[in-house]
Amino acid sequence: MIYDSHCHLDLMDNMTSIVQSISKENVGILSVGTTPRAYLKEAEMFGDVKNIYVALGLHPQLVGSGYDDLELFESLAQRCHYIGEVGLDFSRGYITNKEQQIDVFKRVLLCCERYCNKVVSIHSLKAAATVLKILSQVRVNNKNTYILHWFTGTINQMQKAVDMGCFFSINPQMLKTKSGINLIQKIPSNKILLETDAPFTLKLQSIKQLDDLLQCMVDNISTLKGVDIRNQLVENSKMIYMY
Repeated sequence: MIYDSHCHLDLMDNMTSIVQSISKENVGILSVGTTPRAYLKEAEMFGDVKNIYVALGLHPQLVGSGYDDLELFESLAQRCHYIGEVGLDFSRGYITNKEQQIDVFKRVLLCCERYCNKVVSIHSLKAAATVLKILSQVRVNNKNTYILHWFTGTINQMQKAVDMGCFFSINPQMLKTKSGINLIQKIPSNKILLETDAPFTLKLQSIKQLDDLLQCMVDNISTLKGVDIRNQLVENSKMIYMY
């Protein structure tokens, strides 16, 4: 089984056809959300569909928007194995509410640490240092799995994350930049997962297209690494999805 470990299934134009066809294919999707209310809708629509894993999210770009129902998030978190998308975004359009984002992110992580057995997909755009600092402060029991989605931090920051046991979900856009390629070459193979971040990076037309894209990424990353990582990716995915 090959997995897309970070996509927004509920925001895809052809969500229905994807949902209807995925159970027949050897592809899995971690469908991350943006708000707790979106999670409730996703769980109702396709929470029981084979090969789809629904995550409870509270996206940092929506902090302060009125859709960021932190109390609802905390009330739902105990029953959710997958958490995401959560994190921090200090890019130009969202830096103004930096402190509020930090407060929300800390509460989200403390909630995950309290309940344990969570897989958490983290957004860290322009905020890698702060994300890692907070994670190092609140992470106490090593019973959660943290995934840094579309990580764009430095090599040193990547190593700090590796030392904390973090995984990295890599998407096709990272394979198109010099910094992304350099990072991928240095991330340990046993910490790599694949993602698309669709529909923001591309418009998926079918599960066949998704499968082809993920398989192509395996080949490209293997070339960068100088070794076939296919079997290692299978083992990495088992740690995330076979629980």
